[in-house]
Amino acid sequence: MPNETLNHIVDAFPIDRDALQNEDEPGRVEIIKEFSLNTSTHGIPGIARSRSIPNRLYWSISLIAFAGIMVYFITTAILAYFEYPTQTSITTIVEWPQAFPAVTICNYSPIRYDRFIHDFLNYTNSLNLTNKTSTDDFTRDQAMYVYNFLIDKMNRNESITEYLYSLDSMLIHGDFNGLSCTATNFTWFLSSAHGLCYTFNAKLKNTVDGGIHYNADNGGYGVLKLRLYTHQHQYVPYLSYGE
Repeated sequence: MPNETLNHIVDAFPIDRDALQNEDEPGRVEIIKEFSLNTSTHGIPGIARSRSIPNRLYWSISLIAFAGIMVYFITTAILAYFEYPTQTSITTIVEWPQAFPAVTICNYSPIRYDRFIHDFLNYTNSLNLTNKTSTDDFTRDQAMYVYNFLIDKMNRNESITEYLYSLDSMLIHGDFNGLSCTATNFTWFLSSAHGLCYTFNAKLKNTVDGGIHYNADNGGYGVLKLRLYTHQHQYVPYLSYGE
């Protein structure tokens, strides 16, 4: 109670000042006991309610013990987090023989210059894009219409494979584990960037085992040797650059 209010009451009424001052002010012990009885912390209400020293000691020791255990586990978890531990599991499985991986080859140039240039000039001249008959002088402006020419051929359901590199013309020699490889051992597909591409050991749908070769075929260790002719002199200028 504020001193000014207390003075007014004492002056107006015949009341003992000390009795009035201590009437509504609980002591420190009462405040602590009230807090202890109403707190949600486990253990502290048990200490406050204890009527005997052994009971109070039991609750105090339990509170300190479990608080220590809690601090220990929290500290351990924090330290483990900042160590950034990693766990790596490595399993080694020995399998032999294994399927030989599929190997795909493509020519760096998608089309052959000597096979497409005459039809290409007829195409560009017919559209008045160029007015040339010589096949020796190929300009950067002409290179801009090469893909348009190929797209136009495909839109008319005309084949463009005659302009691409066949594996028969590129494969000089090939063998797998000492056995000769020919173009018939490869499966072809058409790539928009590289023209015709050829895959060795591609899985086939119409065979029992998929036509797969294994590393141990012919008693070898899975060695594929190919010697290829790239036709570098037939690269289309400004589309492919031979080195």
